[in-house]
Amino acid sequence: MKKIYYNYVALNIFSYAAIGMLFPLIGQYLDSLGFDGTQIGISTALATGVAIFATTFWGERYNNSPRKKRVVVFLCLVSALWAMGLLSLNSYGFFLIGFMILFFFYSPIMGLNDAMTIESGQSFNSIRKWGSIGFALATFISGRCAEAFGLWVIFPGFSLSFILSALVIWIMIRRDNRWKSPMKVKPRSVRKIKAEDDPDIEWDGDEFSQVMPDLGTPHIKEERTKYIHLIKNKKYLAIIVSAFFVMGTNVANNTYFSFLYIEGGGNIGGVGTAFLLMAGSEAIFMALSKRISQKISLERTILIAMIISVLRYGWYSTGPSSALLLGTFFLQGIVNGIILVEFIRYIHKTVEPKELGMGISLYYAVSTNFSTIFCQFIGGLALDLGGGSTVYLFFSLYNIIGVVIYLLFGLHRCSDKRGKISKPQEKIILDE
Repeated sequence: MKKIYYNYVALNIFSYAAIGMLFPLIGQYLDSLGFDGTQIGISTALATGVAIFATTFWGERYNNSPRKKRVVVFLCLVSALWAMGLLSLNSYGFFLIGFMILFFFYSPIMGLNDAMTIESGQSFNSIRKWGSIGFALATFISGRCAEAFGLWVIFPGFSLSFILSALVIWIMIRRDNRWKSPMKVKPRSVRKIKAEDDPDIEWDGDEFSQVMPDLGTPHIKEERTKYIHLIKNKKYLAIIVSAFFVMGTNVANNTYFSFLYIEGGGNIGGVGTAFLLMAGSEAIFMALSKRISQKISLERTILIAMIISVLRYGWYSTGPSSALLLGTFFLQGIVNGIILVEFIRYIHKTVEPKELGMGISLYYAVSTNFSTIFCQFIGGLALDLGGGSTVYLFFSLYNIIGVVIYLLFGLHRCSDKRGKISKPQEKIILDE
């Protein structure tokens, strides 16, 4: 089990490092090509629009493929190759088309990585925090390299990170093939862990099982039925709608923060340092979020993070200095470190186990991708109107809507977990 865990840790580090190498400085790169704020917003918005279709397209192929991991390897390698080709595109029209094609292959990778992690039975919180660490380190490295060699270095960094991701997955595939061979199966010992240490255990008479999403069904008719069931789940829909007004700004922040930071007196290298501190703090709060939610409830923990997001962006709209932005790096850790994992756990509490895979996919499509399209586009217009400060005034007002919806639908009220554990149990974990 330890080898499997470290494989997924490495996968999260390298795949999120790819994002950290490219996207915090993509706005500055496009600006260096002569694109204005509106063109930058349109480019990132349309590319994210492609991501909605791509996530569904490749998710279906992943679900129906007998070799799921090879699908992700293919996407990583094509993304790495295509990103290098973008360096030769300097005109707005050609770059826009190339950027959209990149998102067709790149955007599904993170969700499929999450699916592989969940299917493997690994702890999502524990592994996902390493993605934030990889993102933080990559932004720092890309900022320093861009300052020394030029902004073009963000593309080779992106490509190298995804090549390493593909290598890690290929190692997993080789390991899986060895385990399938009867002559090479290693004996595995059994140890027991109390169920109260793991929230993903359901009691079923005298038996117990770990709740896992059904991500592998090949029957299209059955998947449509699941979507119908999700749409009938009013609480689930309320979660998606409230998250819609929070998640998009947090993704768009990766594009527009550099403009705010430079307006405050910073430089390109400082942008990398800022993201190192901000994204690095996310990992800390991801590790703490479960303990915090156990004390004040998951629902209230999310509400607090959303309110902090409103206040954070509202303060950003006043145009603070780059030094103050660096000094308050932990605010991003509080917000993202909580909502990135706790919204997933909230969905887990709300939907049926067999609907969880579809539920998470729909959540990412609507609350992350579709919301990001809107935030990227309006953010670009706001950048032209009044600079980075105006962008973050819009972000703050946008987040307020999410908080109001969260409260109106009573999502802040504590509720028992679906499949509440009625008495102590144990689960079996197989150790290699």
